Amino acid sequence: MSTEDRQEAIAVAAIPLLAEHGTHVTTGQIAKAAGIAEGTIFRVFKDKQELLDFCVLRAFRTRELVERMSTIPVDQPMRERLIEAMTMLDDMAARLGALMHTLGATGYRPDEANHAKDPESGEQGKPPMMEEFEQTTTAIARLLSTGQEQLRLPADRAAGYLMGLIFMTRMQAVRTARTEEKEPESFVSEIVDLFMNGAIANEAEQGGKDPR
Repeated sequence: MSTEDRQEAIAVAAIPLLAEHGTHVTTGQIAKAAGIAEGTIFRVFKDKQELLDFCVLRAFRTRELVERMSTIPVDQPMRERLIEAMTMLDDMAARLGALMHTLGATGYRPDEANHAKDPESGEQGKPPMMEEFEQTTTAIARLLSTGQEQLRLPADRAAGYLMGLIFMTRMQAVRTARTEEKEPESFVSEIVDLFMNGAIANEAEQGGKDPR
């Protein structure tokens, strides 16, 4: 198994443990979950910090999400395809919210040195998760572009707003649920309706009253 494949396998085993225990998880626990000797971890990661940073970046990877979104038929009604796509995105946001909340609460801070630098300028490059989000925005824009005539904004900009609404609402739901010790609520249908119809009721919905 190559170093890259080994890192991938370790990260997949580690991420659920990090969501549960944060930085308090031990490399022994991770090794057991991955079915390897503990020393194997330090043959592919220089230290625990590098392992944590790799796992966070792996959790933000959107390739699988983008591939699943690409299978949504664009001839479906706009609302149906958006709810299907946003449910996928909301599930990812829920996992990320749980992971980052637990890591942050247990003292995790990313090592910025692990972010790639521009080979020409030597300056810090774009954060990898930003590139991942851009790929997701492109996938959502594709779903919107078939109904471009219904949009008042370019599809890519509308997609960015919609993705932001899903992520911010989910992160808030995760925080609220942890405080109240309950399962986070999903607002996907409500957000899609808001995106498509706006927050202000029309005149008919207000019983003939002018909404202004």
